[in-house]
Amino acid sequence: MAKAASYPQLLRIAIRNVRGNRRRAALAGLAILLGVLSVTTLRGMLNGVQAALRSETIASQIGAMQIHHVGYMAQVFGTPLDLDLAYDDALLAKLERVANVKAVAPRIGFGAMVSTGDTTTFAMITAFDPARDVKVCPLRYERLSDGALPGPKHPDGLVLSAELARRIGAKVQPGDVGRVAVLTNDHDGSLNAVDTRLIGLNGLPRSPGLETRLGLMALAHAQELLRMPGRATEIAVAVDDLDKLEETRAALLQVLGKEFEVSTWPELARPVADATALQDEILKLITAILLVVALVGVVNTMLMSVLERTREIGVMMALGMRRQAIVLLFIMEAAVINLAAAVPGLLAAFGVLAILEKADVHFQAPGGGVLHIHPVVLGRDIEVVISVVVLGALAASILPAMRAAKLRPVEALANQ
Repeated sequence: MAKAASYPQLLRIAIRNVRGNRRRAALAGLAILLGVLSVTTLRGMLNGVQAALRSETIASQIGAMQIHHVGYMAQVFGTPLDLDLAYDDALLAKLERVANVKAVAPRIGFGAMVSTGDTTTFAMITAFDPARDVKVCPLRYERLSDGALPGPKHPDGLVLSAELARRIGAKVQPGDVGRVAVLTNDHDGSLNAVDTRLIGLNGLPRSPGLETRLGLMALAHAQELLRMPGRATEIAVAVDDLDKLEETRAALLQVLGKEFEVSTWPELARPVADATALQDEILKLITAILLVVALVGVVNTMLMSVLERTREIGVMMALGMRRQAIVLLFIMEAAVINLAAAVPGLLAAFGVLAILEKADVHFQAPGGGVLHIHPVVLGRDIEVVISVVVLGALAASILPAMRAAKLRPVEALANQ
C-alpha cells in the first residue's frame, strides 16, 4: 500500500478524514477564518489610511518629487535663498516631457515675520505658481478652512494657518481690512517688506506642530519681495505612477545635470514615511499573534485526531503505509482545514471592507484636510495571508504528524 499510495490518494483520504470529524475541524477552521478575516480587514483599512495620508501629503503639500540645487536639502531648515535655481517656460516644458512626469511647478520656500499692528510672529511661507501648482497639488484647496488661495483674483493675497492668524489677531475680511505685513531678508540679505491681505486660513485653530507656522502666497508676489525674478528654490513634480519614483529621479537628473538634486516624497515627508513603516511593522506583529492563536486550534485538533485514531493509524501501518506517508497525510489534513477556512475568511473580509467603503469613513487630518478612507486589499496582501496560512498549516501539523508516525503498529492495534 505504501508504494502505491500517491499524493492524490493521500489527499482524498485527508479530505475524507476531515469530513468524518466535521465538528472538530469546524472549530479549528473557525479560528482560522476569524484570523484571516481580522488580518485582511485590518490590512485593507490600513492600506486605505496609508493611501489617504500619502495622497494628502503629496497632492496637497509637497508633490511626489522636488528638484533643488545641490546642497539645498542639507540646509532645508534654514530655507537658504542663495541655493536657488533659474527656470523658464522652456525648462519646465522639458521637464514635463520626461517619462512619468505629469506636471511641474516652481516654488520658493522662505522664513519671514508676519505682523498686524504691534503683534509679530515667525512664519514659514511657501510661494507657488497658482496656474501650475494646481496640477501638482490639486488637493491644496481642501486644506483651507476659510477663504481662498492666492491666484489671479488675489495676486497679493496671503494664506496663514488658522492658529498663526489667531496669534497675530488677523482675520479674513473683505476689502482692504485684513492687512498683514510680511518682513524678510531678500536674496542678497537686505531687509524688505511687503503689504498683503489675509485671504484664507489653513487648518483649525490651536492645531499642534509645525502646521501652526505655515503660510502661502503667490510666487510672483514673493519674487518681488525677495528680489528673485525668474528664480525659485524648488520645482515640485507630479508623476503618473508613484511606483516608478527612482526611474523618474534618474531621468530627471539626466536632463538637469550635476548641479541639481531630486528628492522623492518619502525623503521630503519623512514623518509620514516613518509612520507608514511603523504601521506595517505593528500589523505584522498583530498578524503573527492572530495566526498563532488560530493555528493553536489546528494543533489541538490534529493532536486529538491522533489520539482518537490510534487504531486506524495502526491498521494503515500494518497494511504497509510508510511513516512518511502518515506524516504527509496529517499535514494534508491540516492544510485542507486551513484552506477551507481561509477562503471564506477572505470573502468575509471583502464583504466587510465593501460595507466600510460605502460608509465613507473619514477623519480630520492634523493639517486641516479631510482624509477619506478607501479600503483596499492588494494582490500581494492576499498572497501573504494565504502563504502564511499554508506555512502555518505545515508548522501546526508537524508535531501531531510526527507523533502519529512514531506509533508502533502492534501498540497502535492493541490500543482500544
